[in-house]
Amino acid sequence: MGRLPTTVSRSWPQRPLASVAARVFAGVAARRRGAADASQQLPIINVGDLRDGLIAPLEELSGPPIPSGARTESYRVQTDDVVLTSRGTRLKVARVTSGVAGAAISSNLIAIRLGEELLAPVLFAYLQGSRGQAALMGRSRSSTISLALSAKGVGRLLVPVPPMEVQRQIADLVRAAEDNYAAALRAAEQRRAVAHAVASDLLSGSVPNGREE
Repeated sequence: MGRLPTTVSRSWPQRPLASVAARVFAGVAARRRGAADASQQLPIINVGDLRDGLIAPLEELSGPPIPSGARTESYRVQTDDVVLTSRGTRLKVARVTSGVAGAAISSNLIAIRLGEELLAPVLFAYLQGSRGQAALMGRSRSSTISLALSAKGVGRLLVPVPPMEVQRQIADLVRAAEDNYAAALRAAEQRRAVAHAVASDLLSGSVPNGREE
Protein backbone atom coordinates (compact mmCIF):
# COMPACT_ATOMS: atom_id res chain seq x y z
CA MET A 1 0.00 0.00 0.00
CA GLY A 2 1.35 3.41 -0.95
CA ARG A 3 1.97 6.16 1.53
CA LEU A 4 -1.07 8.23 2.42
CA PRO A 5 -0.86 12.03 2.45
CA THR A 6 -0.35 13.36 5.98
CA THR A 7 -3.02 16.03 5.52
CA VAL A 8 -6.28 16.05 3.59
CA SER A 9 -6.13 18.36 0.63
CA ARG A 10 -8.75 21.08 0.66
CA SER A 11 -8.84 20.79 -3.13
CA TRP A 12 -10.70 17.45 -3.16
CA PRO A 13 -13.88 18.17 -5.10
CA GLN A 14 -17.19 18.01 -3.28
CA ARG A 15 -19.95 16.22 -5.17
CA PRO A 16 -23.60 15.52 -4.39
CA LEU A 17 -23.78 11.87 -3.35
CA ALA A 18 -26.49 11.16 -5.91
CA SER A 19 -24.10 12.19 -8.71
CA VAL A 20 -21.57 9.47 -7.80
CA ALA A 21 -24.10 6.81 -6.77
CA ALA A 22 -25.87 4.29 -8.95
CA ARG A 23 -28.78 4.19 -6.48
CA VAL A 24 -29.83 5.75 -3.17
CA PHE A 25 -32.92 3.97 -1.89
CA ALA A 26 -35.02 3.50 1.23
CA GLY A 27 -36.15 0.13 2.53
CA VAL A 28 -39.40 -1.78 2.45
CA ALA A 29 -42.15 -1.58 5.07
CA ALA A 30 -42.32 -5.18 6.28
CA ARG A 31 -45.93 -5.51 7.38
CA ARG A 32 -46.69 -8.94 6.01
CA ARG A 33 -45.59 -12.24 7.48
CA GLY A 34 -43.13 -14.37 5.62
CA ALA A 35 -44.37 -16.99 3.21
CA ALA A 36 -44.68 -20.54 4.52
CA ASP A 37 -42.19 -21.82 1.93
CA ALA A 38 -38.68 -20.95 3.15
CA SER A 39 -37.48 -20.70 -0.46
CA GLN A 40 -39.86 -17.76 -0.96
CA GLN A 41 -38.70 -15.84 2.10
CA LEU A 42 -36.39 -12.86 1.98
CA PRO A 43 -34.20 -11.98 5.02
CA ILE A 44 -34.58 -8.37 6.11
CA ILE A 45 -32.03 -6.09 7.79
CA ASN A 46 -33.32 -3.85 10.59
CA VAL A 47 -31.71 -0.97 12.52
CA GLY A 48 -30.73 -3.30 15.36
CA ASP A 49 -28.73 -5.45 12.95
CA LEU A 50 -26.22 -2.63 12.34
CA ARG A 51 -23.45 -3.07 14.91
CA ASP A 52 -20.35 -0.87 14.90
CA GLY A 53 -20.10 -0.70 11.14
CA LEU A 54 -20.98 -4.36 10.66
CA ILE A 55 -24.26 -6.07 9.76
CA ALA A 56 -25.32 -9.18 11.64
CA PRO A 57 -25.03 -12.48 9.70
CA LEU A 58 -28.16 -13.68 7.90
CA GLU A 59 -28.93 -16.26 10.57
CA GLU A 60 -28.80 -13.59 13.29
CA LEU A 61 -30.99 -10.91 11.67
CA SER A 62 -33.51 -9.67 14.22
CA GLY A 63 -36.70 -9.56 12.17
CA PRO A 64 -38.76 -12.30 10.53
CA PRO A 65 -38.26 -12.71 6.77
CA ILE A 66 -40.73 -11.22 4.32
CA PRO A 67 -42.25 -12.74 1.17
CA SER A 68 -39.86 -12.37 -1.76
CA GLY A 69 -41.06 -11.29 -5.16
CA ALA A 70 -41.14 -8.43 -7.63
CA ARG A 71 -42.35 -5.99 -4.96
CA THR A 72 -39.33 -6.58 -2.72
CA GLU A 73 -36.63 -7.16 -5.35
CA SER A 74 -35.65 -3.48 -5.52
CA TYR A 75 -34.98 -3.35 -1.77
CA ARG A 76 -32.24 -5.99 -1.79
CA VAL A 77 -28.66 -4.92 -1.06
CA GLN A 78 -25.45 -5.94 -2.79
CA THR A 79 -21.88 -6.37 -1.59
CA ASP A 80 -20.25 -2.99 -0.85
CA ASP A 81 -23.55 -1.11 -0.55
CA VAL A 82 -23.37 1.37 2.34
CA VAL A 83 -26.38 1.26 4.69
CA LEU A 84 -27.41 3.90 7.23
CA THR A 85 -30.30 4.51 9.59
CA SER A 86 -33.00 6.92 8.44
CA ARG A 87 -35.23 6.70 11.54
CA GLY A 88 -34.46 6.27 15.23
CA THR A 89 -32.39 7.95 17.88
CA ARG A 90 -28.94 6.86 16.76
CA LEU A 91 -27.19 7.34 13.43
CA LYS A 92 -25.53 4.10 12.33
CA VAL A 93 -23.55 3.33 9.19
CA ALA A 94 -22.50 -0.11 7.92
CA ARG A 95 -21.08 -1.66 4.77
CA VAL A 96 -22.70 -4.73 3.19
CA THR A 97 -20.44 -7.78 2.97
CA SER A 98 -20.95 -10.86 0.82
CA GLY A 99 -22.39 -12.68 3.83
CA VAL A 100 -25.54 -10.53 3.90
CA ALA A 101 -25.78 -9.55 0.23
CA GLY A 102 -29.23 -10.31 -1.15
CA ALA A 103 -31.13 -9.42 2.01
CA ALA A 104 -33.62 -6.54 1.93
CA ILE A 105 -33.45 -3.43 4.09
CA SER A 106 -36.30 -2.26 6.28
CA SER A 107 -38.06 1.09 5.94
CA ASN A 108 -35.89 2.57 8.72
CA LEU A 109 -32.76 2.19 6.59
CA ILE A 110 -31.31 3.78 3.45
CA ALA A 111 -28.84 2.03 1.13
CA ILE A 112 -26.29 3.67 -1.14
CA ARG A 113 -24.93 1.82 -4.16
CA LEU A 114 -21.99 3.65 -5.66
CA GLY A 115 -20.89 3.97 -9.26
CA GLU A 116 -17.31 3.99 -10.51
CA GLU A 117 -16.21 7.42 -9.26
CA LEU A 118 -16.22 6.73 -5.52
CA LEU A 119 -15.15 3.55 -3.71
CA ALA A 120 -17.46 2.13 -1.05
CA PRO A 121 -14.84 1.94 1.74
CA VAL A 122 -14.07 5.65 1.18
CA LEU A 123 -17.72 6.66 1.55
CA PHE A 124 -18.09 4.31 4.52
CA ALA A 125 -15.10 5.91 6.27
CA TYR A 126 -16.40 9.42 5.57
CA LEU A 127 -19.93 8.69 6.87
CA GLN A 128 -18.48 6.98 9.95
CA GLY A 129 -16.35 10.01 10.76
CA SER A 130 -17.39 13.14 12.63
CA ARG A 131 -17.65 15.31 9.50
CA GLY A 132 -19.83 12.82 7.68
CA GLN A 133 -22.02 12.23 10.72
CA ALA A 134 -22.53 15.97 11.16
CA ALA A 135 -23.36 16.36 7.47
CA LEU A 136 -25.96 13.58 7.68
CA MET A 137 -27.51 15.04 10.81
CA GLY A 138 -27.76 18.35 8.96
CA ARG A 139 -29.92 16.56 6.38
CA SER A 140 -32.37 15.29 9.00
CA ARG A 141 -35.82 16.84 8.70
CA SER A 142 -36.54 16.39 12.40
CA SER A 143 -36.06 19.19 14.91
CA THR A 144 -35.82 16.66 17.76
CA ILE A 145 -33.13 14.14 18.63
CA SER A 146 -34.88 11.57 16.41
CA LEU A 147 -33.56 11.00 12.89
CA ALA A 148 -35.72 11.75 9.86
CA LEU A 149 -33.57 11.17 6.77
CA SER A 150 -34.88 10.60 3.26
CA ALA A 151 -33.17 8.97 0.30
CA LYS A 152 -33.50 12.22 -1.65
CA GLY A 153 -31.97 14.24 1.18
CA VAL A 154 -29.06 11.81 1.53
CA GLY A 155 -28.54 12.01 -2.23
CA ARG A 156 -28.01 15.77 -1.92
CA LEU A 157 -25.26 15.30 0.66
CA LEU A 158 -21.93 16.73 -0.52
CA VAL A 159 -19.11 14.20 -0.20
CA PRO A 160 -15.37 14.52 -0.97
CA VAL A 161 -14.21 12.67 -4.07
CA PRO A 162 -10.38 12.36 -3.99
CA PRO A 163 -8.35 11.13 -6.96
CA MET A 164 -8.73 7.39 -7.50
CA GLU A 165 -5.13 6.71 -6.47
CA VAL A 166 -5.83 8.27 -3.07
CA GLN A 167 -9.17 6.46 -2.86
CA ARG A 168 -7.48 3.09 -3.36
CA GLN A 169 -5.03 3.82 -0.55
CA ILE A 170 -7.86 4.85 1.76
CA ALA A 171 -9.86 1.77 0.77
CA ASP A 172 -6.94 -0.56 1.54
CA LEU A 173 -6.50 1.07 4.94
CA VAL A 174 -10.22 0.84 5.77
CA ARG A 175 -10.55 -2.78 4.62
CA ALA A 176 -7.54 -3.83 6.71
CA ALA A 177 -8.91 -2.05 9.77
CA GLU A 178 -12.38 -3.56 9.35
CA ASP A 179 -10.97 -7.07 8.79
CA ASN A 180 -8.83 -6.76 11.94
CA TYR A 181 -11.80 -5.45 13.92
CA ALA A 182 -14.05 -8.31 12.77
CA ALA A 183 -11.36 -10.86 13.61
CA ALA A 184 -10.90 -9.35 17.08
CA LEU A 185 -14.66 -9.55 17.69
CA ARG A 186 -14.76 -13.21 16.64
CA ALA A 187 -11.82 -14.03 18.91
CA ALA A 188 -13.46 -12.21 21.84
CA GLU A 189 -16.73 -14.06 21.28
CA GLN A 190 -14.90 -17.40 21.20
CA ARG A 191 -13.04 -16.62 24.44
CA ARG A 192 -16.30 -15.54 26.05
CA ALA A 193 -18.05 -18.76 24.98
CA VAL A 194 -15.20 -20.89 26.37
CA ALA A 195 -15.21 -18.98 29.67
CA HIS A 196 -18.98 -19.36 30.04
CA ALA A 197 -18.78 -23.07 29.23
CA VAL A 198 -16.05 -23.63 31.85
CA ALA A 199 -18.01 -21.61 34.41
CA SER A 200 -21.12 -23.66 33.68
CA ASP A 201 -19.19 -26.92 34.12
CA LEU A 202 -17.74 -25.74 37.43
CA LEU A 203 -21.16 -24.67 38.70
CA SER A 204 -22.58 -28.09 37.83
CA GLY A 205 -19.80 -29.82 39.74
CA SER A 206 -17.81 -30.92 36.71
CA VAL A 207 -14.03 -30.72 36.75
CA PRO A 208 -12.18 -29.32 33.71
CA ASN A 209 -10.18 -31.75 31.52
CA GLY A 210 -12.29 -34.67 32.66
CA ARG A 211 -10.46 -35.06 35.99
CA GLU A 212 -12.26 -36.17 39.12
CA GLU A 213 -11.49 -35.08 42.64
